[in-house]
This record gives sequence, C-alpha cells and structure tokens, in this order.
Amino acid sequence: MIGAYTVGKKAVTFGYKRYGIPGAVASGGAALVGYLIVRRALESSTNDRTVDSAIDASEIRSAVAETGLGAVTEKETLERVIDEEQVDTRVDMADVQSSAEDETEEVADSAGGDDSNPEKS
Repeated sequence: MIGAYTVGKKAVTFGYKRYGIPGAVASGGAALVGYLIVRRALESSTNDRTVDSAIDASEIRSAVAETGLGAVTEKETLERVIDEEQVDTRVDMADVQSSAEDETEEVADSAGGDDSNPEKS
C-alpha cells in the first residue's frame, strides 16, 4: 500500500503527461482528495487512526481518474481499495460508504462544484 504523497505525485505525473499543467493539477488534486475521503471514512467507521496500510491508493487513483471523485462513494470501489485484513476491527462497508458520501458532499460544497471528473472539464 502506498501513501497520500505517492498517490498525489503519480496522479500529477499522469495528468501532466496527458493534459499538461491543468491536467496535473486536476488529476493530482482529485486523486489526493479521493484518498483522503476514503481514509477519513474508514477511520470514522472503525475508530482506528492507523488505516493507511489498509487502503490501496493506486486503485483510488485509477477509479477517480476513470469516473471522477464520486467513485469513492461506490461500494464496489470501496471493497476494491480497502483491505479489511489490515484493519484491527470489523469494517462495515455500508458505514464507510455513508461516511465517504458525506465527505464527498462536504468537499464538493466547499469547492463550489460537483463530484464530476475534473479531467473531462
């Protein structure tokens, strides 16, 4: 599993190669926000602050690049990116999904936009 810095760095590189500087900013930011949303949702549902090793950040980056920030609210995506064996307590995916939806709405509201794919703008 890789951390937030690596997720952002890889997404920025991908976005830059594909779309130039605007793509680097958009893809890097979206992937990093997606990772942070999943991490916060998992932390709040498990009351465990050491969940970084349970999150597959490269899968989050791929999902966000394909379908936008809303991908982190889909149950299938969450099941792919969270390794339940790495978390000390049982993971309720419905609770994680609900928390991720709340976090995504909060991010979208504070950014003044929606959760669509920034690379398609």
